[in-house]
Amino acid sequence: MVNPKFSVIVPCYNVEEYVLKCVRSIAEQDYDNLEIICINDGSTDSTLSILRQLQQEIKNVRVIDQKNVGLSGSRNVGIKAATGEYIMFIDSDDWLDADTFAKTFETGFDLIIFSYNRIFKNIIEPRAYNLSGVYPVSEIQRRMIGLIGEELRDPSQANSLAAAWGKIYRTAIIKDNNVEFVDTRIIGTEDALFNLQYLEYCKGTVKIIDKPYYNYIRFNVNSLTAKSKPNLQSQWKELHKRMAVISEGKDLIFQQAYHSRIALSLIGLGLNEMARKDGNIKIYKEISKIIQDPEFKKAIKSLDFHYMPPHWKVLFTLAKYGNAAGVFAMMKLMDTILKRKNN
Repeated sequence: MVNPKFSVIVPCYNVEEYVLKCVRSIAEQDYDNLEIICINDGSTDSTLSILRQLQQEIKNVRVIDQKNVGLSGSRNVGIKAATGEYIMFIDSDDWLDADTFAKTFETGFDLIIFSYNRIFKNIIEPRAYNLSGVYPVSEIQRRMIGLIGEELRDPSQANSLAAAWGKIYRTAIIKDNNVEFVDTRIIGTEDALFNLQYLEYCKGTVKIIDKPYYNYIRFNVNSLTAKSKPNLQSQWKELHKRMAVISEGKDLIFQQAYHSRIALSLIGLGLNEMARKDGNIKIYKEISKIIQDPEFKKAIKSLDFHYMPPHWKVLFTLAKYGNAAGVFAMMKLMDTILKRKNN
């Protein structure tokens, strides 16, 4: 029996240091029916020449060269070009373990999710989902919208399931329903919305494998997803509006999850502000703006602190009572800890 065909989509932008390892980690899988679609998104370094070299060496590598359109647009180009029954997305500075396909793929599921390692310069952190097995679509969709109850033991996991990588999608569900990535310039973070829209059309079940097979680099300053975003606050407001539309008409638990997402967005928004280059006074003002936002204030009032570890309780309590100086100090500490992992 012939294995179902896979289309592995790899958007590439200025990744000359990483793309060789990425593509070879796909090509060397113990799986004989796949195409590797590499989209060179207007790179200004030697990425394209490396991709052309790989195309000569590896028969199932396809290279698409285009002007820069960004990560979302590049993934959409890859989707249109895909001819496989299943699609997988990989960021071009990341890589797969050698046995990823053999250990994760199984027919009969609309979505397969597997865990990942976070690769810092000096530390490798396996990321546990604390979920394993087969789940109804609605449960995974709700969790992608927001954490509730005991899930709030680790608020930093709010977006852990939302990435487009580390997943196996059915191509037909994507193409038949015109599921696309929305430009990050509109919503700031494209993956979560793509997954939520995809799950709207899934009729089967989702399988989660809580073992890391994907390796996610956290120290590439040229990464398509690593740069600070000056408009992230307004972009996430638009993202939340679109998530609200998906949540409408669903169980009350979806509304609870939605408000949780807005409250927990403080983590991502705060760390984004820490990357600013225009000084602490400006950062402080932006932190104050985040926690004084009416939608955030409403959401954090309903956030359940009960299961949170002490440091998270402190952060969100400070935010709840409008203490911008305290939130600023906590975000500075978090930012320092993350930077130390890469030094």
